[in-house]
Amino acid sequence: MANPNTDPFPPSEFDGWAENYDKNIPESPVFPFDGYEQVLDMVVNRAEAHPGLSVLDLGTGTGNLALRFAEAGCALWCTDFSEPMLAKARQKLPGAQLFKHDLRQPWPDALNRRFDRIVSAYVFHHFELPQKVKIVTDLAGNRLSPGGRLVIADLSFPDRATMEAFARSVGDLWEDEFYWLADESLAALAAAGLHADYVQVSACAGVYTI
Repeated sequence: MANPNTDPFPPSEFDGWAENYDKNIPESPVFPFDGYEQVLDMVVNRAEAHPGLSVLDLGTGTGNLALRFAEAGCALWCTDFSEPMLAKARQKLPGAQLFKHDLRQPWPDALNRRFDRIVSAYVFHHFELPQKVKIVTDLAGNRLSPGGRLVIADLSFPDRATMEAFARSVGDLWEDEFYWLADESLAALAAAGLHADYVQVSACAGVYTI
């Protein structure tokens, strides 16, 4: 279990956000939620969602991405490390299987299986690039069905110069975290033996398909 005294993103920080998360999205249209709805739609598009797909949604939060897959007829397994976030998701996703799980911890037995699609939105920017690659490599190798697809949406920029220019443009709204830089991230994924492509969707977010 992560030490709450040293953990850069403890569950308690997200527990308190659960009640207002959905309301904060339209209230923060510049950063971090610029293009939020389009970003989630792109995940569904890239995943080619259709009835019968088994989908694992990592860091489901209040269930906004998972709901799109539910509406497309997919079977859903969803994880989050915040119980209040999961409580909100359960209200939207009565047919999904939801689990409290921290991506930094061993997988629960109920999730030791393979999925047609693994998706995630606005989660991986909490991890440094080597940890991103480590988690993605495990997912692709051990959790994804043959012919499956991993689709990750997150706060991301084409390169460091673009990120720094964006940070200057938003002033005090900016917060330093481990945002994806597509040029570095795609190279690191390729070095790990993973083919990925990237689409920039908004000024501060994009989608990786692996």
